[in-house]
Amino acid sequence: MASATASPNASPPLRGRVDRWRRAARRTSGWGGLLYVVPALAILLLFEIWPLLFGIWISLWRWDIGPIRFIGLENYTRLFGEGFVTSDFRGDRVAGDVANSLAVTFYYVLGTVPVTLFLAFGIAYLLFQGIAGQGALRTIYFLPYVTSSVAVALVFAWMFNSQVGVVNAILERMGLPTSTWLRDPRPAAEQLLGGLGVSQSALDAWPDLAAGPSVALVVVIIFSIWTALGYSVVVYLAGMTAIPRDLRDAARVDGAGPWQAMRSVVWPLLAPTTIFLVIFNTITAFQAFTPIYTLTRNVGMGRAEAGGPLDSTLTITVFIFRNFYEKANSVGFAAALSLFLFLLMLGLTLAQFRLLGRSTDES
Repeated sequence: MASATASPNASPPLRGRVDRWRRAARRTSGWGGLLYVVPALAILLLFEIWPLLFGIWISLWRWDIGPIRFIGLENYTRLFGEGFVTSDFRGDRVAGDVANSLAVTFYYVLGTVPVTLFLAFGIAYLLFQGIAGQGALRTIYFLPYVTSSVAVALVFAWMFNSQVGVVNAILERMGLPTSTWLRDPRPAAEQLLGGLGVSQSALDAWPDLAAGPSVALVVVIIFSIWTALGYSVVVYLAGMTAIPRDLRDAARVDGAGPWQAMRSVVWPLLAPTTIFLVIFNTITAFQAFTPIYTLTRNVGMGRAEAGGPLDSTLTITVFIFRNFYEKANSVGFAAALSLFLFLLMLGLTLAQFRLLGRSTDES
């Protein structure tokens, strides 16, 4: 290393190499290297970090169009207080608005994510077998994901219209009972069990939050599964294509049938893909707003009509929208709800990484 320093007696070629090394070091170290990340860092600060910090600041105020009064943690006290447990007109303890919206949100997530992944894997595996028209089928399944969700939701709402909808027309032709669908706030499980002969008194004994999603929410879940299915199918297909053909051929030589090959070779090797899709679809479901708002905006009552009927489709995102746009002086409370949703999603994502990653390592 001593010879690497420039000295008066150093030869010209060696001195030139040292000078070039010093110039390169100055370009690639210190503040010079930061110039390459400044554009991305500026976008991150402007559109990610600053809105988050400003939202936290707004949540500490009573805020309408602008700040009205600084109230500190009052919005958070309201959120975790009467937002979860409140009293009805008889003085009985009941679930608050935040708890009800979270219950609806969890019903929506649990009804959307597992079914989407199950159907996506099955469809992707069938397409992976090389059936006829594979390219056209991939396009058909992916088309709902890239189509305007608002336009498709309006068509879907017309299909499930209680008076002129195609679904009720088909049920009438088949001699089956029809439904009001998006205008039906009753739990779907209650409808199903009632049709199977379970007494009404037993159904009434169920707590409201444990009664399951409403019929209207089930329609929204069906729509969300249909629109999100194509993306998961394409991702699963990409993961299956990356599986070495030698492994599948070895399983076939060992006498494994299609079911055994899928269970022993394809499914275990798709564990990273499945983890990604579980986390991606969970985050997407928690953030879902457009399908719920579009399908339910004409079935509610009053100013806050989205999320009806009777708040049976009122997810946490629609509840934030109500407080931000439709209630006076509630922008600060909506900001507190948004921060709460962010922390909830962050905690669930970290838990999914930990649990699913651990199960993958053990397998």
